[in-house]
Amino acid sequence: MSEPTNITNNAATIYGADLLYEQNCKCGTIEVLSGGETWTAGDGDNVWRMDILFSGDISNRPALIFQTLVAKNISASDCTKLIAARYLSGQTIMGDFTSVSTNAAVGITVILYKDCKQS
Repeated sequence: MSEPTNITNNAATIYGADLLYEQNCKCGTIEVLSGGETWTAGDGDNVWRMDILFSGDISNRPALIFQTLVAKNISASDCTKLIAARYLSGQTIMGDFTSVSTNAAVGITVILYKDCKQS
């Protein structure tokens, strides 16, 4: 095993800023959607990350995972492209999402990670 490296003065501010962001901005709250469910942002609880999971035979995975996606930092036309995309199990999408609706197909699970303080 290699020796740990020291954090330089230049890198320390970057690490410190990252830790402060994690501490004060992401609330650690998740929500899990199954097929056919919808989530809409409440007061300041937008989603910053989504993980897509499938259960069962991967050859039977649905063509469309999402019915709707709305994000503050992704245009409506690009959200339409994300809806039309085919995803692998375990794939992650990041954005500033305010609404997510999943396809009614069985075996879809989408984990939503919330950013409660909207930094």
